[in-house]
Amino acid sequence: MSALLAVIAPASHALATQLPSQAPQGRNIVGAQIAIGALFSLHILIAGLVSGAAQLGPAIEFLGYVRQRRNYDRLAHGLGRFITYYFSVSSTIAILLITVLLVGFWGHFWTAMVTIGWWPLFIEAWTFVLQVSLAYLWYYTWGPLRAFKGVHMAIGGLLAIASFLQVYMIDVIASYMLSPSNPQNPIRLALNPTSYPLTVHRTVGNLAYIGFAFGGFCAIRFLRAKTAEDKRFYDWAGSFGLLWGVSMTLLQPVVGYSYAKEIQLHAYGSWYKMMFGTLSPVFLWQITLLGIMFLTATLYFARRLRTDGARGAGLLRAMAVGMVLMTLLAAQPYHLGLTYDSVAAAGLDRPFWEGGLINPLGSMIPWKVLALMFYTLIAIAAVVWYLRGLPGVVWGTARRGEQRILMLMAVFTMVMIVTMGFIRENGRAPYLISGEMTIQGQQNTQNAQPTPAPQSSP
Repeated sequence: MSALLAVIAPASHALATQLPSQAPQGRNIVGAQIAIGALFSLHILIAGLVSGAAQLGPAIEFLGYVRQRRNYDRLAHGLGRFITYYFSVSSTIAILLITVLLVGFWGHFWTAMVTIGWWPLFIEAWTFVLQVSLAYLWYYTWGPLRAFKGVHMAIGGLLAIASFLQVYMIDVIASYMLSPSNPQNPIRLALNPTSYPLTVHRTVGNLAYIGFAFGGFCAIRFLRAKTAEDKRFYDWAGSFGLLWGVSMTLLQPVVGYSYAKEIQLHAYGSWYKMMFGTLSPVFLWQITLLGIMFLTATLYFARRLRTDGARGAGLLRAMAVGMVLMTLLAAQPYHLGLTYDSVAAAGLDRPFWEGGLINPLGSMIPWKVLALMFYTLIAIAAVVWYLRGLPGVVWGTARRGEQRILMLMAVFTMVMIVTMGFIRENGRAPYLISGEMTIQGQQNTQNAQPTPAPQSSP
């Protein structure tokens, strides 16, 4: 007992000390940002899978019950196993970030956010507890409640709802940081104009992510499978995961545009930085990566149908060519410089054929919008055509090439998630809370701070 107290006492004393008086300065701030950014990226990659599995798994179980297909039940059970294995990993990273890095590096900022977002964080904590409880209950009662499938599916439905609410509460905090409103109004805090499009964007993204992820995992298991039954299952599950992931991703251009529009209306400086400023090359990479993902999925569809001689492989290859052309159009930069401001300052904001550094084919309207529309329509046609050819597919006969594509799609999705997170979090720099608190100038929350009066709309 005395040994335990000897360990706990110094830790308690350290926690009781005053928060650092200022944020990291000079080169130290770069190290702090790298540490927090790296751990947040890792947390998002794991937590996104857990949230996606908690929402998609119950839906797949219900689909298997309706269609009386054992494969669906086996896949849903596998997603439940994944949640129980990796929930603790994601939670450990999140706790480390909150209790050590955020408090240690930006303690005054975090104290301010806890004060402002007390109710969203309180609800998030309890939905997290509910999510954990329901996840373990859903997985470990799979066998005992097999005769009471309705009860088991109801537990899964509650798990999906808890997972959605937990993500939404986090998005309320993230949205306030980007487009702050009157912190004394809890309704405006919860209904921040950028919170609901962000939640839809993240929910659709997580659902797509888990599909691509278990598609890649099933590809690995297919290559290692020893029995014909396992090969059939992992071949089917990999194809199902890719189909699901692509179907969800097809919604993202519309959802992403609505989110970007809200940022333009309520946080114009961040939007300008994304579209024309230092983050514009990263945004250009994001829109190009989306086309690459659709192209890679189309190639998988074509190869999988060709393996079994099913109809439609030739047309899908033609669609892939159209996808390449549309992706190249989307990848065109508008300003042939780091930022539009640097091009304009040099007096070179004119077309390149007139000696300037502007490429009109890279403008958002109409060219990038048209590219997005056309490669989304091609991707929809590819999904439909692949579904038409599936009756001719014999599961378990896939080749290594198709499995490599499935694994590549999982990698592309993780790169996309990290890219989007980087753009969103750096869009408000150097602010931690847009227009209110900078990285270098955190408020001292030990003293009373004036609450900004809500501004009336013109």
